[in-house]
Amino acid sequence: MNVVFDLDGTVWDSEPGILACMVHTLDALGLQVPTDQVLRSHIGLPLPLMLEMVGVPAGHVEAGVRLYRDRYVRTGVYEASLYDGAVDMLDAVAAAGHTLATATSKGEGPTRTMLDHFGLTDRFTVIGAASMDGTSTSKTDVLARTLAGLGDPAPSDCVLVGDRDLDVLGAAAHGIDCIGATWGYGTVGELQAAGAWAVAERPSDVPGLVARR
Repeated sequence: MNVVFDLDGTVWDSEPGILACMVHTLDALGLQVPTDQVLRSHIGLPLPLMLEMVGVPAGHVEAGVRLYRDRYVRTGVYEASLYDGAVDMLDAVAAAGHTLATATSKGEGPTRTMLDHFGLTDRFTVIGAASMDGTSTSKTDVLARTLAGLGDPAPSDCVLVGDRDLDVLGAAAHGIDCIGATWGYGTVGELQAAGAWAVAERPSDVPGLVARR
């Protein structure tokens, strides 16, 4: 079985760095900064869309992306922490004989920096992430790149683990089931409404659900 993991909100909590970079970007553009609750609700979206959703006008999104990334690659990537049990989750899934990969809407550069920082890079056979040129940013597109790297396995031989409805919908676009990670940024209702195959309350639940799948 190929088990594909989202990263933000699934393996690590990157909220502090993401929120700080949103605030930095909005301040630099002279825009009003929404509440943390509003900012938090858009974590997990592709970066250009996330910036639009928090108030960046369409004509300023390109500049916003540059501002956000400049701070994120210098500081934001390190303002994150692994969820309790996340590494054990990955190791248990791998020990059961499954192949691990990633599919994240985070850009390729920051993704690899964070994986290296947390010592996780070697656990994944394929590291799928959003392209830095903006040509492949949706979860559907990123997952397509991941699947190609895995040799385009049958949908029945894959499952995705993610915390937002976009993970569920992106997986469904490829005919793949999704295990919802309820400790992340989405809610149980959001994941179930999107059609998650199952929901996990904690990382330690995932290996058993993968075995059932």
